[in-house]
Amino acid sequence: MKNIHALRHEKEKSYYTMMLIVSVVVWLLCSMAVFAAITFGLPFVLIAVLISWLSGMYFKAVVFGNSVHVNPNQFPEIHKIVTEQAKELGLANIPTVFVENGNGTVNAFAVKMLSKKYIILKSDLVDLMLRHGKTDELAMIIGHELAHHAAGHTAFFRNLLILPGRIIPFIGGAYGRACELTADRIGYVLTGNKSAAQNALIAVALGSQSLKTQINTQAFMEQENNIPELMGFIHKVFSSHPRMTRRVIELERYNG
Repeated sequence: MKNIHALRHEKEKSYYTMMLIVSVVVWLLCSMAVFAAITFGLPFVLIAVLISWLSGMYFKAVVFGNSVHVNPNQFPEIHKIVTEQAKELGLANIPTVFVENGNGTVNAFAVKMLSKKYIILKSDLVDLMLRHGKTDELAMIIGHELAHHAAGHTAFFRNLLILPGRIIPFIGGAYGRACELTADRIGYVLTGNKSAAQNALIAVALGSQSLKTQINTQAFMEQENNIPELMGFIHKVFSSHPRMTRRVIELERYNG
């Protein structure tokens, strides 16, 4: 079983600690107000719980009705990757995985609705990875999404705990980007194939079936040298994800 804490990116640990300290102080200062709000606002709390439950049921209705559920009888090869990686990450409850029509979008994401964990794989992404038999590259993407669940990035109470810490300018975004680097690292460790892990990320940036087999990883990483420092910084702080060049470079440097 993989040690998730040991695989966390150093930046995620730092930003999480900063937000946690601020959040604990804020929650302590507001504890009486929160207690009063819960006591006198119980009907609103119950309404919020009901809305959350309905949202979860609605999401379930949408994905089961309009996507294809990955299971032992449906895409067993993908299901095997999911179950084996989930076991490696110590996930007691294996996330429910769907392949959804991407309509040209090369993407995947992890989401948690109440106690249920989900992973959505866009069909265009699956095609991009499997068209040339690159199972390891799809495994990298699946491992990345499973990592978000295993590392607690989708956990409601963990995110609620550090919510006040997001008042620190730009720290919330930096933490989110660091979480992506953690997920990349875990996805790579699960596949055990650095080249496949890097190619999977570059393929997402490329989005081309015909050019995918011609990817030059070194040339792609060298693109980072051409990014203007100031504009690169501005782009970074307003982005939810690190630049793909940086993500590939981070994997190149990681020797864990």
